[in-house]
Amino acid sequence: MKVMRERRFLFALAMVSAIVTGSAGTSSAIFPNDGFSYTQPGAELIMPFDSTEGKATFLLVSNIHGTSPAGGAQITTHWTFWSETCDELANYSICLTLNDTVVVDPTNARALNAANLAGGPLIDLTGKRGIVTVTAYRTNTACGDFRQTGQVLADDAIVGTFTIADSEVGYAFGNDAFGLGLNGAGTAVVLPPSAEVDSFNIEVFDPTSVESSVVVLSHLREFSSGQVEPNPTPLRFSTTFIDTNEIPTSLPEQNANCVRFAQISSDAETTGLIPPTVDVTTSGIIRLHPISSLGPNDYLYSIVGQAVGPFGASGSAKVKLGDPSASRAFIDAPASLFD
Repeated sequence: MKVMRERRFLFALAMVSAIVTGSAGTSSAIFPNDGFSYTQPGAELIMPFDSTEGKATFLLVSNIHGTSPAGGAQITTHWTFWSETCDELANYSICLTLNDTVVVDPTNARALNAANLAGGPLIDLTGKRGIVTVTAYRTNTACGDFRQTGQVLADDAIVGTFTIADSEVGYAFGNDAFGLGLNGAGTAVVLPPSAEVDSFNIEVFDPTSVESSVVVLSHLREFSSGQVEPNPTPLRFSTTFIDTNEIPTSLPEQNANCVRFAQISSDAETTGLIPPTVDVTTSGIIRLHPISSLGPNDYLYSIVGQAVGPFGASGSAKVKLGDPSASRAFIDAPASLFD
C-alpha cells in the first residue's frame, strides 16, 4: 500500500501548505480522500469503448505493481463491458503477470492465462459502445479467475489507456483510464468523495472549428463490497457554458445515467450539450453542476474527444470542489499518514 500512503501524505502536505499560506478557505486541487488517479496504479480501471459503425477501440492495461501472496508475481483482471443502458455485454478474465501488458480489441477479445494463451468464447462487441471496468484480484499459482480465488481485490496494481478512432472523420483520440482504489478494509472499490464536488468542468475548443466530437458521461456507483459499476439512476445537472471572456451562457439541463454518448454541439443527427439555438463561437468550459447533491456512493465519469482538422484531442472532466475546511481535515488526519 506504499502508493496509497504517498497519496495521503501528499494531501497532508497540501493541507499544511494551505494553512501556512493562509488559504485554508479555498478549494484544494486534491480530494481529501485518496483512492483515485489517472496516473497511479489502482484496483479498478474505467474506460469508454465504441465499436459502432466507423469506430474502433483499443484498450491497454498493464500490471505495474500487482502481486498475489498465494500466487506470486501475478494477478487476475476481471473485464466487464457495460452497454449504454447498463446491460452487461461480456465479462471474462485476463491473467497479468507483474509488468505484463495486454491490448484488447472489444470486437476480438478472449480470456488469457498466465502464458498469454487465449481460451473461452470469442468476445465480439461490434455495434456496441459503453464503458469497460477492469478490476484487479489476487490469484493463485494457476492464475485462476477471481471467482475461484476468494474474490480478494488487489490494490495499487494496474494502469490503463484507451484509444478510440473514427475512420469516417479520420481522427483518433486517447486518454488514461480512470483508476480507483480500495476502502480501508480492502473489500470494496471506492469513488472520489462526491459530497465535496461543486461541479464537473469539460474544456472544449470553439465548437464552430470542431469537425467531430464525443462526450461520454457515465453515472458510477460504489457498493459495500466489490467493484464500481454504472448506475441506471439519472444524475441531473444544471449546465453552463463559460467563454474566453468568462461570460456564462445557460444551457439545457443534462442527465447522465449508465453511459451516455453525446456531442459538444447538436447537429441534424445527434443531440449535443450545446443546442443549435445557442450561439457559441469561442473555446471555453461546459460546467455541469449537480442539481441535487450527489449521493455518497455516486460519481460522474466524463471524457471528451474533439477533432480540429487533423488534430485529435481528449480530456477528462475537471472537478471544481466546494470549500472544505482544510485545517480540520489536517487536524483529523490519522497518524498513519506520516508512517
